[in-house]
Formats: sequence, structure tokens, C-alpha cells
Amino acid sequence: MTVRASEASAESPLDPAARPPEPEAAKKGRREPRRAHWLDRAGWYEPREAGARSTTRQAEALNLALSSPPTTHRGLILGTDRLSGQLVCHDPFIAYADKLVSAPNVAVVGDVGKGKSSLLKTWGTLRQLLLAGRRVVVLDKKTQAGQGEYTPLARAVGAPSIRFTVDGTGSRLNVLDPVIALGEPGRPTGAAGRPTGQMMLLRAVLAEALGRGVTEREGKALRIALLAATADARERGRIPVIGDVVHHLVHPAEDAADGIGVPRTELREWGFDPAFALERMIEEDLAGLVDEETSPDVQLDHPSGLVHFDISSLPVEGPALRIVMTVINTWQTNMLARRSEQLMQTVNVVEEGWHVAQGALGRVFQRNTKLARGLGLATLAGFHHVSDLPAGSAARALLQEAETVFVFGQSLRSDALACAELYDLPPGTEETIMGLGRGTFLAKIGSEAPLLVQHVRSPTEVRLTETDAALTGRP
Repeated sequence: MTVRASEASAESPLDPAARPPEPEAAKKGRREPRRAHWLDRAGWYEPREAGARSTTRQAEALNLALSSPPTTHRGLILGTDRLSGQLVCHDPFIAYADKLVSAPNVAVVGDVGKGKSSLLKTWGTLRQLLLAGRRVVVLDKKTQAGQGEYTPLARAVGAPSIRFTVDGTGSRLNVLDPVIALGEPGRPTGAAGRPTGQMMLLRAVLAEALGRGVTEREGKALRIALLAATADARERGRIPVIGDVVHHLVHPAEDAADGIGVPRTELREWGFDPAFALERMIEEDLAGLVDEETSPDVQLDHPSGLVHFDISSLPVEGPALRIVMTVINTWQTNMLARRSEQLMQTVNVVEEGWHVAQGALGRVFQRNTKLARGLGLATLAGFHHVSDLPAGSAARALLQEAETVFVFGQSLRSDALACAELYDLPPGTEETIMGLGRGTFLAKIGSEAPLLVQHVRSPTEVRLTETDAALTGRP
């Protein structure tokens, strides 16, 4: 039986440690004993494992500087690290639980055609549905074959598309839906820690209609009209709508004027401009969209976990798109606040975040997004160029506050520099951003160094997310 060095007795002459130390004089002029090869083969000196055949290319993985995992294994697959070829995984909720980020919101930036939509549709939507207790709500603005781009995904998972149109044939979402509550007794509407209420949302819609901010007197008249419309509708056993607010702006009650110490005619004058602006909105820009009771199909629950709001038919010009996006966002956050005890995580995908870039509507959107932690809500917003967003705008704030950022290719140096400066990327990163090909992006997660990632899609995901049919002529 072979005896290894670790098992040899202390008296063994082969164990140098067992020999008594020799005088220095005795060591002089004498060569060190040579290591016996046959004892090496027998394993006397140290344990030896059998070698493994390999190639130089395969052995590159032994270089730990290259093969260290780029991210934690916890999360959903984003793609592969272009440096090491290893999988890159991330999930905003899991990263928050692991203290990698302090907020779950995600920003995706890049030129058209670089792969932003594919990432949002796969990692941001389909793969999210694989996790238990996960819901995905999509605001789908981009059009494909006369419908929203996410329609094929919704069909694939068996989810209906909630479609908003300007011809009155689509779904409706009431600005005064009871879900968007007035606020708790003794607590002002829009108080910190709660989603935007009806009054703040009405102010934002009215500011869009007027093209300016709401004055103090107009705001007072609007609040009185809202309270009166709500009470009147409750007595009649129905849900209030904007038309009711318009009526009470033009025809305020005598006791309402007495309550603030002004003549009824004066209170009526305060409400004239808001009334006419709201009336024009619901008869023209917002006709059939937010001026009636909420449609039964507008729900936040579906067995598939996907809620698809198709707003692709709404015109980009004018206020309709911005208002509908903000009303949907406000309705959703209030609904989540009411269900906070359910502990269900919701991913909100906004393909075209620049539509809520500025103004009162943008501030409402930004306010609701700030409640992500309390609502279990992660907003994934896509943008084309940082330089397109005004400083101080709501969309710029969304970009700045996101702690998970995916930067796709930017052809202009000014756009690449804006990304590098906004996210404090290493010097010279703008050159990398300008050279990124389709499907390749820089992933900046929390305070970690950016990763160069190649997005990977399965054949099914490729089929469901490809949007080049109109250009290639292939279905």
C-alpha cells in the first residue's frame, strides 16, 4: 500500500521534518538530496490528481480574471457577457432584495433599430411572466400592422388587448373612476406616500387643456365642482364623469359660494375657462376615451399575468396620448395601492417614455413612479436619446433615478456622451456606445461596473418580437 507524505510516520527517513537539524558546518560542501522520481510516481511526496486533456481555447476559462461571474445567478437571463461568454442575469425585484439597487425602476436607452424593443418584450415581458406572483402591464404605443406591437405577445399568452381608439369603438377609462379616490378623510389629495388622486389628475388634464397652469381661483372652483359632482352622482346611484364636473363649474350651488364668502356669479366666473376647456377636450381630443364610465374590460388581473393596453391608434400630435397614458398610470397605481396586501409584484413597461417628458402630466407620472417600493411596482421605460429630454423634465428624472440602465447603440457622439455623463460611465465609454451593434448593450446595475452584454432570444421569442416585416417584406 502506498503511504503518502501526509500519512508517513515521524520517524520516516524520507520525511525531512522528522530529521534532527544538522550543524551549519555539516551542511557546507554537501549537495541537497535529489528527489526520487519513483517516489514521486508512488505519491510519497504529495497527492497528485490525474490530469485532464484540454485545448488552449478551453483552458482560457481557467483565467479567473475572465471567468468570474459577471452577475449573480439570481434573476432572469439578459444575455451573455461579450468578454467571457457567461450568462448575465438580472431582475429588478431580486436585485432590490439582494441590496444591489435601492429602486427597481429600469431605463433602456438607444437608437431606433438597436434592439430596445426586443429586450423589453423578452426580458421585460415574456420572461417576467415565468416567475410566480408576477404581473406585467404594458403601455403599447408603437404600431405594427394596424395594431400595437405587443399584440402577438398578448395572443401568445392568451391575454386580451385593451384597445383605446379615437373613434369611440375602443375601451374607456374614467378620469373620475372611484379607484382614483379623492383621498382619505382629513388627508389632502396626493399626500406623500399615496398615488395621485382625482383632483391632482384633473388639474393635470386641465393644464393640458388650457395650455397653461391652473390659477388658484380656477383650482378652487374645480375642487368645489368635483366634490359636488361626486356627491350628486352618489345620490343618483352612478359613477361621476368629467361632464358632471363641467356642469357644476358652470352652475355652482349657492351654498358652495356662500361657503367661501363670494357671490355665486363670481364663483361661476372662476370656473368658466376650466369648464369650456374640459368640455372641448371631452368633445374633441378625448371623445370616447376618458369621458364615460370605465369599460368592463379594463382590468388589472388576467390568468396569464399580462395586461396589454394598446394605445397605438392614438395620435402622437395633441394631448390625447399623454392624457390617456397618465390616466392609465394613475388608475393602475391607485389600484395597486388598494391591493398592497396581496404582495404581487408588477412590472410596468412603457415603450415610448418620452411621451410623458414634461408638463403637469409628466409630474403626475413621475410622482406615481416614485411609489415603486410601496406598491411593488417596477417601471421599465424606453427612450431614444437623453439629449431629447429637457433638464428637469419628468422623463429626465426617470432616467436619472433608474439604478438599472441598459444603453444600446447611439450613432451621434453627443447622445453617447450624454449617456456616459448621466450615468457616470468610465472615460472613453462613448466610443463603445457608438460602436454597439444591434442586440448589444451596456448594462449598468447599481454601483457595479458596466457590462457589455449580447442579448439572446429563443426562436419563439424571435418570432414574437420581430418587427421588420414591413421593411423586409416577409411576414
